[in-house]
Amino acid sequence: MPKRKVTEEEKKKIRKKVQREFPGCKALQDIHFYRYIKELEWQTMSAEEVVEDIKEGASKVKKEIKNLKSGTKSFLLR
Repeated sequence: MPKRKVTEEEKKKIRKKVQREFPGCKALQDIHFYRYIKELEWQTMSAEEVVEDIKEGASKVKKEIKNLKSGTKSFLLR
């Protein structure tokens, strides 16, 4: 099944929840916000679909890191 759509209202509630859970730590708030969003998105998906979604996300992150590294190198060489 496709990913469940998370509404803006749900996102606002999640943001408030993580701010209460981790006051003063934006990094942990962001990590858990993302985790709660993924948990809702994956509710309608099979285990195989969840694994595929994770692999796609990991691939995107690897590409971003590679681009950042190459951008940093070219910046340092100037």
